[in-house]
Amino acid sequence: MTARILIVGAGASGLAAAARLYEHGLTNLLILEATDRIGGRVHTVPFGENVIDLGAQWCHGEKNNAVYELAGPLGLLESSVVASGNVLIKNSGEIVPQEVTDRLMAVANEVMEADEMASYNGTLGDFFTSKFMKLMEDEKMKDIDRELVQQFLRFYQSYQEGYIATDSWYNLVASSLEDYDDSEGDQSLSWMGKGYKSVLQLLMKKHPAQTGEPIPVEEKILFNKTVSNINWANVPDRPVTVHCTDGTSYDANHVITTTSIGVLKANYTTLFTPELPSIKQNAIRGIYFGTVNKIIMEFEKPFWSTMGNTFGLIWDAEDLEKLRKSQYAWTEGASAFFKIDRQPNLLAAWMIGKQGRQAELLDDRDVVDGMMFLLKKFFKNEAD
Repeated sequence: MTARILIVGAGASGLAAAARLYEHGLTNLLILEATDRIGGRVHTVPFGENVIDLGAQWCHGEKNNAVYELAGPLGLLESSVVASGNVLIKNSGEIVPQEVTDRLMAVANEVMEADEMASYNGTLGDFFTSKFMKLMEDEKMKDIDRELVQQFLRFYQSYQEGYIATDSWYNLVASSLEDYDDSEGDQSLSWMGKGYKSVLQLLMKKHPAQTGEPIPVEEKILFNKTVSNINWANVPDRPVTVHCTDGTSYDANHVITTTSIGVLKANYTTLFTPELPSIKQNAIRGIYFGTVNKIIMEFEKPFWSTMGNTFGLIWDAEDLEKLRKSQYAWTEGASAFFKIDRQPNLLAAWMIGKQGRQAELLDDRDVVDGMMFLLKKFFKNEAD
């Protein structure tokens, strides 16, 4: 089969590229998608009383944010519950006084926004720990228990490792954070119970809030087509040939590859013929994205409903050592529990790093047991 333009991947990037081309009259195109659905890391599914996002969940920021520019003017976003009501809870079940939590978080935010991070010659972990502990020596902070300060530091490390998606903040150069700019505005905008799939509808102009004709992008998609090789040899009058694992092949004048960095890192040495230029290979090797999983649980009654919206888990050193020697050691990867917007009976946990990858190998029953172990430890008799 021949198409003028072939797109590999029907995630948000692939759909956006196809829609833009279609709008400009370039309709002789084809999209090859390895799975049986569109969206890639955007994956909204029915669950509980509404829907949940197994992948992307929030729109982060407003200014210079393509997602916000699509959804914001149509009134499709609202501030998430996780934007407020953040509490710290100890493994004893004691909730840290909110005034203390707010002060600790304020100092942590001050460190993360410090100008000197840009010129610091060391890791994020070294920078944060050193500056945070120095600021905590300020006279107005000395009333906070020193053991709690250490416990908070452990929590915040886990929190940041999940936020940045790294196995350890001691693996990350502090100054590299300057390469990433947050879009200004609300960093936790939710989809009013409709899920992140809304952005896919917006890209194809199929959302009920939009006017005009939909862009028939989905008609151009072939599903369950895993690409094994893209032969892009620079030979006059020869098309680019895309081979799939099922033995089919497709010719095109132009190919746009929108696969994730994980797929590229695993396959870039065999995916392209001839191989990519060294500058692109180095870029693929140099980009890193860690493990950030979600575990979403449904309960008959929301025992947490009046306690807060996000619950940071604070371990004391002795109990943490016991945890690391137990069958539930992998649950250390859960740094916090959080509410799901417009889903009152759901509670979710981040599961990060190597512990997150360990959890992926467990069956659902073991995962449930581990989560209930945590909930009963931190929420005591409330979690049943």
